[in-house]
This record gives sequence, C-alpha cells and structure tokens, in this order.
Amino acid sequence: MTLVEPKGAIHRMGDNRISAGTHLFIDMWDAKNTDDAAAVGKSVELAVRYAKATLLESCFRKFGDDGGVTGFAILAESHICVNTWHEEKMVAVDVFFCGSLDPYKCVLAFQQIFEPGRIDISEHKRLLATPQTHPEFVRRSPATGARNGTGAR
Repeated sequence: MTLVEPKGAIHRMGDNRISAGTHLFIDMWDAKNTDDAAAVGKSVELAVRYAKATLLESCFRKFGDDGGVTGFAILAESHICVNTWHEEKMVAVDVFFCGSLDPYKCVLAFQQIFEPGRIDISEHKRLLATPQTHPEFVRRSPATGARNGTGAR
C-alpha cells in the first residue's frame, strides 16, 4: 500500500503561521485499568473514533504480571501512543495529528477508560513557522507554490 500525504497536511492558521499539526501530551494520575492491555486498546479505538482519524495499525504490550502497558497506533494523520505505570497508577499519552484534525477530541476516550483522579494536558504545535522565523515556508502560496506574490518558485 502506498500512502500519499493529504493536501491539508500542513495547517495554515489565520495569523500567518503554519504548523504540521498539534501534539498533545496527556498525563493522568490515580488512573484505573493501567494493567489491562485490552482497556488501553479500547481507549485508543475510542480516541480514533471520536477524532474521526484513520487507524492503519496498532500494537499493545503488557509488561509482566503486575507491569504496565505500552500501546502505539499508527494513523493516516500521525500517531497515538499510550504508556501506563500500573504500580504508580499513572498514564502518559501523546496524540499527534497532522493538519486540521482536533486531538482534544481524544481526551474524553482516555478519561472514560482510565477514570483518572487528575489529568494534565499540554499542547505543542509541531514544525511551527511564522513569517519571521521561516519566511520561505510561510509566504509560499498554497495554491501555486509561489513565494511573496512574485510567481517565482
């Protein structure tokens, strides 16, 4: 199978910035189901459904009898990764979506499955460029590829 990056993979924001996408880091404490690979898989399945993402492949692995679980899902839009620490009842999730999909739509899925006592979310725009930092990328017309309105490539 050959995958082709969709035209909307680079997200152009209204304030003359571009980004390859949004990366969320979701940290959960006092969580349930941290030793259950099936539950981790279900959390990712729900997250993909809620965000209307496209799942290509996934893998979930439990470590030992009392260990945590690591899971990874490859998406057409990028990835979701879940790591649990059963002995500490902690979960660390990262969700990276290229283009305009909203990774915040995944948060509810993780809350439903892990029922954390505390959740912290941080956001990072990946490959963020502004006219000041990367004029060669930002000022290029998305329709023609021309830079600075000159028509030159």
